[in-house]
Amino acid sequence: MAAFFPSARTGGSLSVAMLTAAATLALQPAASAQQRRYPAGPPKMTPLAKEHGKGMVAQVAPGMLMLKLQNMMWAALPAPGAIIEVTGPASRDMLQPKQFVNCSVMLDGLGKPSGPAEMVVLTDGGVPGVMAAGVGDSSGMAQQRRGPRPAGSYTVSGPIQSVNGDTVTVTVGRERFEIVIPEETELVVRSNNVTLASEGDEVEVEGKYFQIGQLMVTSLKIMMSKPLVPPPAKGRRPATAN
Repeated sequence: MAAFFPSARTGGSLSVAMLTAAATLALQPAASAQQRRYPAGPPKMTPLAKEHGKGMVAQVAPGMLMLKLQNMMWAALPAPGAIIEVTGPASRDMLQPKQFVNCSVMLDGLGKPSGPAEMVVLTDGGVPGVMAAGVGDSSGMAQQRRGPRPAGSYTVSGPIQSVNGDTVTVTVGRERFEIVIPEETELVVRSNNVTLASEGDEVEVEGKYFQIGQLMVTSLKIMMSKPLVPPPAKGRRPATAN
């Protein structure tokens, strides 16, 4: 049984719901075969041993992800509700209009950036907002402005409107933040799009299986080994830097 994931070549991000839908469709023929083979019900699935849950991506192809775990090849298929997380570095070329970012930056008493961004996280999307440092996840909760914000450290989350050299303009409602992102600022990708992975990326996985080599994934973390770069043409998945 091959493992199938939706492709990112159509543009946009892959949600866990999309992965779950693909898993359901892919499993229907297998489920029917299991019912014929085991009229009283299939055998219980075996949890993947924890010590076997680390390895690397062996192959990424349209609709398929192969993992190498403890020198054994596994076809990976997401279970319903699977948690998918892809993280790694990003190139500065990823700072483009419409890209959603979470920028850690100091704001002055007027609500304007008073220094360069300390870190920039590129995500699949989120809710634009301005969150005080240590309050919570700004990508999931927008903070409405009521009066001046006290000067301090904030996470400014929103789409990039424009890029001018080292300065990006991020929009949050009617507010515009001109944020300087120097070369030394750390750029990080956080996504659930498994097609961003490349051969050789490290993985941590949890799941169960009926048969060795065919893994139903419940949790998958992919650590990208190469910086993410923009796709060479519209509609093609982003590549990674050499």
